[in-house]
Amino acid sequence: SEYFANNSTSGKRKAYPVNLEKLNPENVYESPIVLTADGNTAYFSKSIYQKPLTGIFSKKELVHKIYQAKKENGEWKNIREIAVCPKYSSALHPTVSYDGKRLFFASDMPGSYGDFDIYVATVHNDGSLGIAKNLGEKVNTKKNDLYPNLVGAKTLLFASEGREGEGGLDVFMVDVDQKHVGYAINLGSSINSKEDDFTVRFKTDGGMGYVVSNRGKSKGDVHQVAFSIDNNVATEYLDKKEFDISEILNNELKVDYTTSLYEDE
Repeated sequence: SEYFANNSTSGKRKAYPVNLEKLNPENVYESPIVLTADGNTAYFSKSIYQKPLTGIFSKKELVHKIYQAKKENGEWKNIREIAVCPKYSSALHPTVSYDGKRLFFASDMPGSYGDFDIYVATVHNDGSLGIAKNLGEKVNTKKNDLYPNLVGAKTLLFASEGREGEGGLDVFMVDVDQKHVGYAINLGSSINSKEDDFTVRFKTDGGMGYVVSNRGKSKGDVHQVAFSIDNNVATEYLDKKEFDISEILNNELKVDYTTSLYEDE
């Protein structure tokens, strides 16, 4: 399989081959893996069972944790859990900034506005993480806010079910720089549907992208709904470190959507 890392010079996604079985053994939940620009550090989340905080005889509960792995001499080593939330809370869906200095993720830790909120933590030079910070009410709601995905230097895509939209989870965008969080914008009916829409991905070489969604006849199954972008437009916008994704997605003259559904393997 191929998983994607931010390219530090262009803001594009660069594909690196990753052996999922070696990187994520004995897991019961497979989430997207993200890599730093050099392809040498990976972040991913998986589920584990652990005893709850209260109740000696209580059954183990399923929680999600984020892990970091380092690539040394072509092999993934030093796989370890990184502490971004309290032990009895969950953290999942990590995504790393193009410069590798910020890690965004979703968590239900105490202090969240809703079920799951989007957080960000600083990644220090030694690989350790700073204290996670909630992105606040401009992003998070009283319901689930999940699947953060960085495009370029500061455009954060995420899925929310707590805001007015087309239905279910909708994909939103927000600009997040070092000191400022913008207001979340719904990507509209060209991207979102009445079902759950999780994120938008662009192909590495430009010209194509897809919406990850469970829309269509096979409801409940995750599909990739493909769309195409004019190559000149892709080059103009995707080569920038900073750009407004709505300039691409909200211009009907530049984006041609297909009705094809591609099943995830």
